[in-house]
Amino acid sequence: MGALFWAEGRIYQVIEASTGGYHKAREWRKSESTDVALVPGSFPSRYLPLVRRGRVLPVYRSRLDLTRDDRATCFIFPTEALALDAAYLDVALIISPGAYVRNQGQEPAFAATDGAHVFRLYYYRQSVNGRQTDLSALQARPLPFRPQPHTEGPGYWCLLPGWMESLASQRTTQTMRAVGAAANEDTLPHIVPPPRER
Repeated sequence: MGALFWAEGRIYQVIEASTGGYHKAREWRKSESTDVALVPGSFPSRYLPLVRRGRVLPVYRSRLDLTRDDRATCFIFPTEALALDAAYLDVALIISPGAYVRNQGQEPAFAATDGAHVFRLYYYRQSVNGRQTDLSALQARPLPFRPQPHTEGPGYWCLLPGWMESLASQRTTQTMRAVGAAANEDTLPHIVPPPRER
């Protein structure tokens, strides 16, 4: 239950399973109208679309896997919506319970946290209202983390629905300034999405 996988250009989450395997899934963070069956010939396959194959997303064994060298990691996203989706996806991929997503004080950012520790920060350049945010606080003081562009984060973020739209809007609004060196390549295996169907 709860496993996330990539199939037919979407992220799904298993919502019904038994010892025999997965039976039913729903598009991640969507309504029940997106439910699909996972087993040919099963009862759900009689009334739901069937998804025969998918690719399970990698998981984090611990909340600390979001950090690097025991320090919070930080990424800057072009939009608030994409930052929030990435935060929710990261938290959903942690096997151990206790992590959640919250606003990071007055900053234009979200945090993956357990309430006592911040594991990853998700800053954004543009709010849901289309307004540019003020990220000057990331340069005004010494930081315990190195801000990085969102494109240097885990490869599975590119599976998020708003990924391509955000890259396009980034090109037309303002140029993403490089804010750090190489990304944390050893966090998770990268997933390369299949070519889009035409």
